[in-house]
Amino acid sequence: MSAPRLSLRPAVPGDAAAMVEVHHAAVTAVDRRHYGDEVLAAWSPPPDSSRRDWLADLIGQASTLCTVAVADDGTIVGFCIALPEQALLRALYVHPACNGQGVGRELLRDMEARCRALGIKLLELNASHNAEAFYRRSGYQPQDAVTQPLNGTVSMTATRMVKRLTGSC
Repeated sequence: MSAPRLSLRPAVPGDAAAMVEVHHAAVTAVDRRHYGDEVLAAWSPPPDSSRRDWLADLIGQASTLCTVAVADDGTIVGFCIALPEQALLRALYVHPACNGQGVGRELLRDMEARCRALGIKLLELNASHNAEAFYRRSGYQPQDAVTQPLNGTVSMTATRMVKRLTGSC
């Protein structure tokens, strides 16, 4: 797939179904050396109405910032979610067909700028092992290993990372 011409825009609740599809495609494409089938299945079960409704509700909350990357054909190819009150980057996913084309980088830059405009000085995230190198290249510093609960019985290991948003960008 050639690099899509992208536009970024704030997500609306009606984007939730496409975002859940992107999330599922991205997680199912994760290298199995990082996480096993049980973790991947808990991380992103098949898309269904409960996941779409949960995400639509999250997008609609005033305390959530959410941006989607939209290809020139109108397809949502990635998204980023932050919770500014917690100074937390909650999610960043790109459809695997668009990996390596700058979609994630653009989404991250946009979200960092939006957070910076709100006065956030430090942004934190829990990076999955497959995403840690991306965040390092983007200026995030690893802090410590964390366990990220996925459901009532399954958790995944991740790395807590932070980036100072003040100063030069």
